[in-house]
Parts: sequence; structure tokens; C-alpha cells
Amino acid sequence: MKHEFLDHHREGNSLVHLFDPRLKLLMMMVFIIMVVTVSYERKQWLLFYLVIPIAFAGLSRISILHFLSKLFKLYPMIFLITILIPFFPLPNETPRQFFGIAISISGLQKFFLINAKSILVLFISIVLTITTDFMMLLKGLEKLRVPPIMTAIVSFMYRFIFLLIDEVERMLMAYQSRYLRLSLGKRLKIIANMIGMLFIRTYERGERIYLAMESRGFQGTIHTLNDLRWKKTDTIAAVIFLSILLVPLLSIPF
Repeated sequence: MKHEFLDHHREGNSLVHLFDPRLKLLMMMVFIIMVVTVSYERKQWLLFYLVIPIAFAGLSRISILHFLSKLFKLYPMIFLITILIPFFPLPNETPRQFFGIAISISGLQKFFLINAKSILVLFISIVLTITTDFMMLLKGLEKLRVPPIMTAIVSFMYRFIFLLIDEVERMLMAYQSRYLRLSLGKRLKIIANMIGMLFIRTYERGERIYLAMESRGFQGTIHTLNDLRWKKTDTIAAVIFLSILLVPLLSIPF
């Protein structure tokens, strides 16, 4: 594959690499549920849950800086979405003044909680998906009884990304070789035409792929040569993971 920016660490023999994709998906779902349900009063639990993705990152034998670089590419979007929350108090709340700016304490708490949870969810998702072949992840979703139409759509979208990148690179190369010194207005007009042409080519390619699949009797199920096998180590890892995940619950008084 020419472009491997999505899963170039999928090959490996670390413990995390060898986990069954179904186990990774289930771990992700359970971890996300546990993190999302943490209230602000128990915010210290989030520090404990941070240990889990860090431990997975260490076991994967991939530099922690690589995971952090992926995280910092995705996190700014969440930060920008939530940045205004502290400035909108509740109806019966009296905001506090900080340097002449009215800040809602409840909004500040929500801002902290949303961002902390988002970082944990992104971190565990990046660690577990980056160490797994994308097609094996889809196979795991299929084994977990996710509707085949959904896995098929995601599969074709994933494959189409690389075709689209190649198409854009060819168009940019042609543009750079033909138009060296043009005014900004003319360049913007050419780029707008390129975007229109890219849409038309993408649509036509999709039509050709659909006709080719239909003529070959595609029924919505993607068959692969490698099948998934649940091992004893996966069961042990699942038990250990759940045990660690439930440790904070022991601090709740009954």
C-alpha cells in the first residue's frame, strides 16, 4: 500500500498486537462506557483510568510520542467545540468574575470533564486501533454481529480514501507543471475547477465499482482468507482488564 498513514504500525509481535480484534473492540467499548459515566465528584477516577491506555501503549512497543502526536491531531477539534461552555452559566447560577470575565463554575466543570474524558477515549481508541490491521477490525465487527452493510460501507470508504489521495496528487502534479505564475484569482478559479472535476471523477469511479461488484454477485459480505481465533491469552487479558477497570468501584461505600 502506498499510503500507510492510518495503520503503518499494524504489523508487530507485541502482546497488544496479538490480541484478538474482537477483544480490542470490546475493551474499547467497555472502557468508553466506564469513562463516560464518571461524574465530576469522582474525577480522580479519570487519573486511574489514564493508566490503562498508557500501559497498552507501553506493551505495544511503539513510542508513546507517536500516540501523542495522533492524539494532538484529533483533540483540538474537541477543545474548540467546548471552549465556550464556561461562558454560559445555568439559569439560576451566579457566574464569578475572573479578570473582568464572567465564568460559570458549573460550565468550567463540564469543560474539564468533557475534555478529560475525550482525551482518555481518544487515547485508548488510538492505541488499540493503530496496532490492528483495519480489515481485521472490520472482521471483528462482523463477528460481533454488526450489520454487514455497515462494515461494507466502512471498508469501501477506507479503500476509497487512498484512491482519492492518488487522484488529488495527480491533479496537483498536473497543476504545478502547467500553471507556474498566475494571479491569486486565476489560481483560485483553477482550484475550484479541480474540486469539481475531483467530485465528478469520484462519482464515476463509484458507479464503475458498483457495477463491477453487482456483476460479480456481491451480497454485502466481505470474505477474507484469515479468520479470527479467540485464544486463552485473550480470555486472560479480558479478565485482567475488567478487574482493573472495576477497581475504582471498590471505593464506593455500600
